Amino acid sequence: MTGVGTALHYSLVCPACGRRFDEPADGMLLACDAGHGPALLRAEYASGRLDVDGDGSGIFRWSAWLPVRRVVPGPGRPVVFRSQRLAARLGMDELWLAFSGWWPERAAFMETCSFKELEAAAVLARLPEGFDRFLVVASAGNTARAFLQAASRVGVPVLAVVPRSALPMLWLTVDRGPRALLVAVDGDYADAIELAGKVAARAGCSPEGGARNVARRDGMGTVLLAAAEAMGELPRHYVQAVGSGTGAIAAWEMAARLRRDGRFGGSPMELHLVQAEPFTLLCDAWRARRRGLPVMPAEEARRRSAEVHAPVLANRAPPWGIAGGLFDAMIDCGGTLEPVGAADARRAGALFEECEGCDLDPAAEVALAGLERALGSGAIGRGDRVLLNLTGGGGRRRAEAGDVHRLEPDLVVDRGPDAPSAAGRLVEERR
Repeated sequence: MTGVGTALHYSLVCPACGRRFDEPADGMLLACDAGHGPALLRAEYASGRLDVDGDGSGIFRWSAWLPVRRVVPGPGRPVVFRSQRLAARLGMDELWLAFSGWWPERAAFMETCSFKELEAAAVLARLPEGFDRFLVVASAGNTARAFLQAASRVGVPVLAVVPRSALPMLWLTVDRGPRALLVAVDGDYADAIELAGKVAARAGCSPEGGARNVARRDGMGTVLLAAAEAMGELPRHYVQAVGSGTGAIAAWEMAARLRRDGRFGGSPMELHLVQAEPFTLLCDAWRARRRGLPVMPAEEARRRSAEVHAPVLANRAPPWGIAGGLFDAMIDCGGTLEPVGAADARRAGALFEECEGCDLDPAAEVALAGLERALGSGAIGRGDRVLLNLTGGGGRRRAEAGDVHRLEPDLVVDRGPDAPSAAGRLVEERR
């Protein structure tokens, strides 16, 4: 397969200082160790052209632009097509839909119904054969589902930490692996992130890295590669709902590679990003054009995150001001970052199902509502070429197809000083 072999086809570059790194043997370099502030490393590939492996399965069709050293089984890939009925209802000339989920009529077969499968596959494929430390992942729900499904297939040890409120979102379509572990914490996503960080620092564990993991970002960036293949060029506008904004950063980075390729147009792609009210940290920071995020007390953040239409979009610690983060992406691309309410999101989801015939994940409903808002304000012209990234859908269809079973946590802990030790004991038992 193009791009995968014994000699790695990529290096890692720091956007803050330009320092270049070779990938270490364990595939887990997450940061530059120079004395500057935090920065998101980027992958730089040997090929400057989008080389497509027509025989590649899932996202490994684009392995030349993925920081991977092997292929892992199971993942689907994004499906991109031009909308007719929804576009007509919105009065748009050229609306393209990037769908990540379960929609067999559209050849969409992501079993956990979320684009988080893209990042899980890429992250695990970045690891060498025989990786034996527990990869610790923090999640608001969808990421845990995707990583535990992939880990169960591949056999990599994974421990996912989620807020207890996310447990109803967790299910698999494969038999759960003996080292695919789930820990729930009483709290919100930020509490899950904090606990995951403490567990990952223990012996026998490694942090997955979140936005700092180049494989996670470039895995999500395959949405834009699928779009480039389907459209033949970059969209003028890219629309997505965001919590951390990592998917939007991934789109920005991949768009830059496609522009350098030279075959997909050279104009910048505007980002039109959407948050779910009332959790609007990113919107507030962008409105003020500030690299720093507004201060939100923890209890207020927990209250707001409990009220949003899509809980996966409530992130207290997004990669906003970091070098190479979402603020830099917005400054470079321009565009909008606006909130929408729950009623508008639900109405948008109903409209999509009426027009296109598939149910959407709540975050994708938020994205569609954001597109409607941008059309109404004139931020996006009705004659413009638009890519709407629908990051999840088909959950009801997948449940009806059968073979879906709920995940029970291996451990439930309170927020507090004893939680890391309890999770650490679980790891020791399963090593």
